[in-house]
Amino acid sequence: MGNINTSLVNQASASTCCLVVERQSAFPWGNRGIDTSKPTQLNVDDVLWTEVVGAIDPLARRLNTGFCTALVLYVVTIGIFVGLGASGVIRQYNDDGPSLFLIVVWASIPLYLGAIMYIYEVQNRRVDNQVKQLVEGWKYRFEDAGYSLDYRTQHTGACKLEVNGHQSQQSERILAFVPIESATLASTTNTGTSLASKEAAFSDEPIATNIDIEMNAGLASTTQGLSLVDQLQQDDKLFR
Repeated sequence: MGNINTSLVNQASASTCCLVVERQSAFPWGNRGIDTSKPTQLNVDDVLWTEVVGAIDPLARRLNTGFCTALVLYVVTIGIFVGLGASGVIRQYNDDGPSLFLIVVWASIPLYLGAIMYIYEVQNRRVDNQVKQLVEGWKYRFEDAGYSLDYRTQHTGACKLEVNGHQSQQSERILAFVPIESATLASTTNTGTSLASKEAAFSDEPIATNIDIEMNAGLASTTQGLSLVDQLQQDDKLFR
């Protein structure tokens, strides 16, 4: 099994330029924005680059917004009520059942989880959709400049896999500027591999040769000839 925590930037080819929208982080405290400086090997118009970073930066800052606030409020709430309950200031149970202490502690857990789900599955999804719409509008302009523009993401959902106490699935978002020559070469390589596989599959099937065809035709004509002879013999018996 490969390393599932491989960065998208590291996965990109050497000729691909990357604009990091969200860096890999085990604890997404909120995005501070993007690096607006243009990569030196990216040969595009400065006006187009300024337009891209000007539109992406405010969207990137909206990613994971509220995560830190929700975590702090959750920890503070639990800490206050656990401290009050342990010190005996408020009773955990009374004659009517659980006290306000336990009710608040129990209610804070689903509230916190609900806030996290909203941030990951609703708020961040909206940002992703807006970035995708912008990318679709820029694609043709970057193709004219010789680049294919892709928006790549990984592990952006709320569920994160824990392996040996370490968070192994870290969300990441980048814009990849792939030179069209490299993209075309990769596509050609994949197409060639697919054709080779199909040819290998066809080569395993039996192929009828010319000799087989002629033998089958001869057998058919012989069978037909015998049936005509039998018919003539029957006719000759009738006329005798």
